[in-house]
Amino acid sequence: MVRSIFKNTLTRSTMKRSDLFKLTKLIDSAFLPISYFEAFEDKRGYNIGKEFPLDLYKRGIQRTLDNHWTHPPSIYTLDDHNFNFSARIAGCEWAALLRARDPNAIILRVWPRDRIAGAPHILCQLFSSLIRNFATLAPAEFDKDPDLSKRNFELLVQGGTQGIHAGLKILEALPPFDLGNKKLLIVVDGLNLAEVDSTADYVKQLRVVLGEKATRNRGHLLYTTAKQGRSYPS
Repeated sequence: MVRSIFKNTLTRSTMKRSDLFKLTKLIDSAFLPISYFEAFEDKRGYNIGKEFPLDLYKRGIQRTLDNHWTHPPSIYTLDDHNFNFSARIAGCEWAALLRARDPNAIILRVWPRDRIAGAPHILCQLFSSLIRNFATLAPAEFDKDPDLSKRNFELLVQGGTQGIHAGLKILEALPPFDLGNKKLLIVVDGLNLAEVDSTADYVKQLRVVLGEKATRNRGHLLYTTAKQGRSYPS
């Protein structure tokens, strides 16, 4: 038993965040993942006096989202189906508002740039943005997982079923985040666009992985639904 523990200690390998960054660059040209500024820092004018959109405020959207934020971490969905408002815009504006008013919060928001692509491609777009930006939250050095391999990143770039499988493996293998005692919110917009019969199981698996990431890092997870359409800036 002692020999086994000693052997595991000797064979333990680590990975640096800088090396993980190098791997994420492989997916940049294939899926144009959401940039760091867009994902974490865009305050959309709320830091210079902008107010939450009046129509969304009157509908109680801000109050509903604020209520989730002030309670223990949870997973929730803002769905605009059969309602006359945009969940995408509401999530975008609320994330920007939180960034401006809560310096102790880390707000990460991702979305698919191309909303008219096929469901598998949209799913791979979300994988790439999540992986690219989750990597920035990794510790400077962490235990290496074999699924954080160059081969898996190359498979993700190829897209399709093999890319989806690789994306799930990479996401699961990412280490716990280094949040510095800050509060975390992950906003995923447009996942509903990636869900068709052929991808429904993969979307379900992604929800499980993201739920585990949020729980493991004591973070909130918000899904906002999106309508099919051409590329949006946010």
